[in-house]
Amino acid sequence: MILNNNERIIIKTNSRPVIETPEENSDPKELFYKICRAIKEGGYNPTSQIVGYLISEDPTHITNYKSARTLIGKLDRDELLEQMVAFYIEAIDKEFEEKNN
Repeated sequence: MILNNNERIIIKTNSRPVIETPEENSDPKELFYKICRAIKEGGYNPTSQIVGYLISEDPTHITNYKSARTLIGKLDRDELLEQMVAFYIEAIDKEFEEKNN
């Protein structure tokens, strides 16, 4: 259940309310960081959970710990994949340019 209370959004999951302001939800990098941190704190491997989600589009691959599953649903999956690939290509380019100079 989502309740809008002026500037706050209250998301009730598993009878534990999670309160977030819209500003906290606006930065995809920050959201992704929060998701990864929650996965790690829950004792899981962020890489395997996120890859499982990206391949299957099934959010149940993401733990529900600290609302990580709810948060992953706020990110655009295609945009996330595009950003990850772009970041990886940039890192590879940089690595090989440094080796060749």
